[in-house]
Amino acid sequence: MIGMEMHDRLKTAREQAGFESAVDAARRFGWTESTYRAHENGQRNIPRTAAPRYARAFRVSAEWLLLGVGDSTKKSVPLVGYVGAGSEVYAVDDGGSLDDIDPPPGIGPEAVAVKVRGESMYPRYMDGDILIFDKHATSLDRVDGQECVVSLTDGRKFVKMVRAEGKCTATLESYNAPPIRSVEVEWAAPILWVKRG
Repeated sequence: MIGMEMHDRLKTAREQAGFESAVDAARRFGWTESTYRAHENGQRNIPRTAAPRYARAFRVSAEWLLLGVGDSTKKSVPLVGYVGAGSEVYAVDDGGSLDDIDPPPGIGPEAVAVKVRGESMYPRYMDGDILIFDKHATSLDRVDGQECVVSLTDGRKFVKMVRAEGKCTATLESYNAPPIRSVEVEWAAPILWVKRG
């Protein structure tokens, strides 16, 4: 990889992140397709302000993308807690990470993971499964009907199906427990990937 141009490193990072094409990556991250393609194929120079954004998205260091210094190893996804009884999420107390997970294709730079403990989420998830989620939804209507990690305004977090009722209010459903009705939701993040235990 010595002697590669920045646009070549960008393409390599995209491919290592699991995106088959420049269009797939641009769509996933909301970039203008023609601009991103021009950056990747060398038709346009990559602005210094865009390089860190691309590096975060493809989970490589900005230093490597910009200068070719270091290596192109993908950043791992931190395991930040557990999902236990009642589908409640128990986060690491100090805000750190219990472990690091190899990132699956298409996962963004802010992705984190939680691990299922016990059988309370059977038959959907089993003990040892790892649930990976990414960006928090800006409004509940975007995640209506989806399984999400949900943070309530009282601080509790769950893995539940979101049924939006209003801008910040939802009913939370699961497969084997009564729904939690009309609760105030701080944020919801759809589950993007499940790594079976």
